[in-house]
Amino acid sequence: MPILSMTTWPNQTDEKCQELIEELTATVHRVIGAPMDKITVYIQEIPQNRWGEGGVMGTDPEFAALSRRTVPAKV
Repeated sequence: MPILSMTTWPNQTDEKCQELIEELTATVHRVIGAPMDKITVYIQEIPQNRWGEGGVMGTDPEFAALSRRTVPAKV
């Protein structure tokens, strides 16, 4: 049956993770009709210093702006 994987930074509370698991499970059940007890959701948390986008490490203070770039930065 369905297995959903969510990968994120470790910044969510247990309550937010519980809400996310409940909402993802309900959506999969509603959309494809899988039985609720057969839907698995797991959350993987990757530290920001092990995550990068657009060549920018997640811990970079300018991450939000720099990781959205569409051309390489000029050297």
